[in-house]
Amino acid sequence: MTDDKYKMMGNIPADISVVRFATVRAQEIVALTKMIENPQTTKLIFQKLPCHMRRRAMSHNPNRMPRLLREAHKSQMAKSGPALKPKRPRRKYRRRPSRLLEEYKKRSSKISWLETHLWHAKRFHMTVKWGYRLPEKSCARGHRFCYRSVAEHCLLMDTSYLCCIEIQGPQEAIVHGLAPLCDPNTGPTFGASSFLNGTREGRVMVFQRNSFLRGPIGLVTFLWRHGETPDLRTLWIWCHPAFYEQFLVELNSTYGSDSDSLIEHTNIKITLNKGKLNRLRLRGPFSHSVLSNLLDKDIRKVFVASQSPGFVTGVDVRDPRMILPQSRVKEHTSMPTQCETVLTSRSRLWDASVRDQISQIRTSFPDYIVNSRRSQLLVPGSELPLQPEEIPIPLLIVNASHESSDFVPGCDVIFPAGWATAFWLALIYSGGHAGGLKDVESMNFEYRICRDLCLEVDSDAGKTAAAEQKVKLMEDYFRRPPKTRTNFIKLATPFPFSVDWNRLLMDWDYQVEQGFTVLRDKKLLNTLSLKKQNLLSEFTFSHPHLVSISSSLVLVRNPGTTLLVKDNKGIYFPTPPRKNPFGKRLSNQGLDSGIALEALVPFSKSTQIRRCAGEISDSTSPLTACSSNQYKMKLNDNCNTILCGVSCQDNRQISLFLRTSRFSATEFVLRSSYLLSLLVIWITLKVYWYWRNNNFFSIHNYDKEIHCLDGKKNFKNLKTLLIQ
Repeated sequence: MTDDKYKMMGNIPADISVVRFATVRAQEIVALTKMIENPQTTKLIFQKLPCHMRRRAMSHNPNRMPRLLREAHKSQMAKSGPALKPKRPRRKYRRRPSRLLEEYKKRSSKISWLETHLWHAKRFHMTVKWGYRLPEKSCARGHRFCYRSVAEHCLLMDTSYLCCIEIQGPQEAIVHGLAPLCDPNTGPTFGASSFLNGTREGRVMVFQRNSFLRGPIGLVTFLWRHGETPDLRTLWIWCHPAFYEQFLVELNSTYGSDSDSLIEHTNIKITLNKGKLNRLRLRGPFSHSVLSNLLDKDIRKVFVASQSPGFVTGVDVRDPRMILPQSRVKEHTSMPTQCETVLTSRSRLWDASVRDQISQIRTSFPDYIVNSRRSQLLVPGSELPLQPEEIPIPLLIVNASHESSDFVPGCDVIFPAGWATAFWLALIYSGGHAGGLKDVESMNFEYRICRDLCLEVDSDAGKTAAAEQKVKLMEDYFRRPPKTRTNFIKLATPFPFSVDWNRLLMDWDYQVEQGFTVLRDKKLLNTLSLKKQNLLSEFTFSHPHLVSISSSLVLVRNPGTTLLVKDNKGIYFPTPPRKNPFGKRLSNQGLDSGIALEALVPFSKSTQIRRCAGEISDSTSPLTACSSNQYKMKLNDNCNTILCGVSCQDNRQISLFLRTSRFSATEFVLRSSYLLSLLVIWITLKVYWYWRNNNFFSIHNYDKEIHCLDGKKNFKNLKTLLIQ
């Protein structure tokens, strides 16, 4: 060890030249000095500290740095310049109505909001559909509550998302231009005499130009202006936003113009009033009672709630904020009284200048002014006196039309833009119950109403909505764990997320083209009814059709006693008569029992429907898992029914009557003896079990109890006790 140390010391020179040493390594020293003065790293000094020496807010507070590094840190911060610290405004300033309105306008720039959006957003689950943010269902989960509102009270919905198109011009030119878009075989069109006078609102199915079979667009409602000459008429068409663009393209092709907001062709002028009119829908027996609270006292005496369906009434009302009750009123239990005087269909709402003036008054007369005046009233909750700046607001009240066999009363209220929130709150405080899109689907399923708010299954908009619904249901289904997923294979449901209409048609005809249409021809639908006493086999359809009807299956056990099996609403597919599974033709009923009617309904509600339909048609649908023979065996064992007749009240409701087959005398004796033998066996087993498990018995007489362990030994004592 010592020798090695001396050897190393011997290799070191005795002296060294500093200048020579620095000259040789001058390049390395310059590079090292340059790197120290100009570091290439982007990290600052406080970012290079170890974790245990870092402090919060060290970047803008140098005092939190170690003393040796503070000056260097300040020099680094000075190079980047002083940081701008924007002052956040106070919450009181940020919550001002004007600031909130600017924020809401910014948030609703991409997706349109209804005027009642803020009210619904606090109480409903919102969804984005058709470019709008709409209320879907209530947070209170009141499905049955909304159903009872339609059946017993009043359900209120905001349908302002419906788009209004205004057409002005000669009556003949307007009707002639719209004729290629509607089929007269489906019902009254735009030129029907019952709608031309402007006292009733009509509805019609519009198609693509001259394509009535394969090109349905959707159901629209229309209203002519009352009291005009044939040389200059005004027509309002309300259409669903899902097919608004498609319908507008057809109008452009009809009148030969490509303008977006204004279409002028010869003497025809089309104006798009989208967002310029609001529309609220009331459905229920007390809809007119709720609405009458907005009317003046003089108009209430004239207002007739029992006007004919579809009748249009024009009225002028005060600002609903002036007559808003102090608290929400209870549900109405009486209808408004009728009067001999009837209101007319004239209204100032048709004038665009009047609508713009009333909309501007709403912005210039905000709510806080009304609230300040209300606070100065001597009697809280009373109506405010009429102010000089008030202008009557014109309304159009459209009575509900007959959409199904069970008429549901109601009305639609149309008024200028900007007043939706005021009228909505007034109707809610008057006793109306709010509903969303789910309630619209429920009403369409239960009552067959509000069809204009739903899409047709064979239209482009309906197919798009069905595809979106399928994707949503599949995502929700596969998001669940495998153990909690419903086994649709065991439930015999091949199409749980959508309806494959082509597969349904292929069950009867293998040469089905891609695509399907719904039968809407009134003549063919009337022919299917039994009022004409015509058989379905007399008519041949050029293409497979789906008939939209409603059926009621009734089981007739004995004369005078009936039992309702199922009341189902769905779409049925008629087929030619097939072989009767019971070997008889019921010619006296006017219809062959082999006609097939197959229902497409949810699986949980379709068991009895498929059983009866399978018995009639001697076939099973794609929704049925078992074969025809097994199905017939099940019917004969459980139902034991045969078809005895079919009756039809209108072209949308068919009742199938089933009668139980009578037992023969031999079968009756055999079944009776079988039941009697079972009864004897049961009594024998019961007696044996009693004597086997109970080795003593008790007899109570005058609060005395004697236990007999041996019947022979104590028989005399028992006899003496019984005699006493």
